[in-house]
Amino acid sequence: MANRTLAAVLDYLRKGCAALELEQRTDGELLGRFLTSRDEAAFAVLVHRHGPMALAVCRRVLGDGHHAEDAFQATFLVLVRRAASIRPQAPLGPWLYGVARRVALKASFG
Repeated sequence: MANRTLAAVLDYLRKGCAALELEQRTDGELLGRFLTSRDEAAFAVLVHRHGPMALAVCRRVLGDGHHAEDAFQATFLVLVRRAASIRPQAPLGPWLYGVARRVALKASFG
């Protein structure tokens, strides 16, 4: 029992340290990690970093509700599908802003 508890604590600490290390990476580095090894933690940092802006854009276009949340999720699905076409040195924030806006506008007319 004690070994399981110790293992769980060590795993928690290991993940926490890895998350701190990832937070210090640039968007390009995180995107690169996601592309090369499908690093979910790197993608999660990108969502954490840019998600509030993307959700705010979707809410401005669609109002506060389920449609805005759906558009927010679709924005990051576009990122997953198009990640390889984004230049590593290009700023990701403006790209995601544009995607969120286009997705939300399309949803408002659909």
